[in-house]
Amino acid sequence: MKNGGYYGSIDIGTNAARMVIKNIYIDAKGQIGSFKVQELRVPLRLGVDVFRYGKIQEKKLSQLIDTISCFSSLFNIYGVIDYRAFATSAMREASNGSLAIAKIKEKTGVQVSIISGEQEASTISKIAKELKLGDDSFIFVDVGGGSTEITLYTEGTTVASTSFPLGTLRILARADKQESWDSMKKLLSGYRSKYGNMNIVGTGGNINRYWKLSEHKTKKGNNVLSIDALKKEFKNLKSLSLSDRMSKYSLKPDRADVIIPAGDIFLLAAEILHSDYIVVPMIGLGDGIVDLLVQQDMDVI
Repeated sequence: MKNGGYYGSIDIGTNAARMVIKNIYIDAKGQIGSFKVQELRVPLRLGVDVFRYGKIQEKKLSQLIDTISCFSSLFNIYGVIDYRAFATSAMREASNGSLAIAKIKEKTGVQVSIISGEQEASTISKIAKELKLGDDSFIFVDVGGGSTEITLYTEGTTVASTSFPLGTLRILARADKQESWDSMKKLLSGYRSKYGNMNIVGTGGNINRYWKLSEHKTKKGNNVLSIDALKKEFKNLKSLSLSDRMSKYSLKPDRADVIIPAGDIFLLAAEILHSDYIVVPMIGLGDGIVDLLVQQDMDVI
């Protein structure tokens, strides 16, 4: 095995900022592989400011800058060859999003790019090749704090990606709109009419947690969560107060609230698609960013 070095990513989401560092290698067959050596999540909740005030407040921006500075220091410690930093829903909608990006660059030297929901979905769906889904049709559902990305995957390729402003923090802030729900339902119904019943590939911290709380199962080497198991865990969690969810299930405060609207979204998608199970790869945007970066920099390794 030939070591290709470290690559990194920063994902500034609506609920949390995340950093991933992966070690890239080339195996005996000449195939590129990777494994995570460091991952860090800071629950900044930029969406709370954006949905309430329409912008990121000074205190929150200062916390974000400190967080990015910490991530950058870890990149230096590991000797990261290359990295990319992306911001998603909250930064897209913040009236001072461009100013925040400029301040991050000034204070930390990190250049952050704001990506669209469709770009976000497309990046995450790049992991499909690692899941060995075959020619079956799947719907990728990525539930974040500010938006939900829906991607159609069929016959071994990604066909279309659509973003809806239906994230967990947005729903808790009652900033979601019925028209967004209707549009997502219409899209999913259209996919099922054309491709038949489909299972889901679920990404995001909440579906990862649901899988961990349920009986662990695998299918063709992938983590899977049956819809019946999801319904059971969702019902149990929803019946409890926030504090009881935290104590009984050892959930952090920033997970105990958003896990309920996330469950609503996944169960709605499963109902429309007549899904039997959800594949839970336990990875997200940060992993997709690194994989794309490595593909672009293959000449380096």
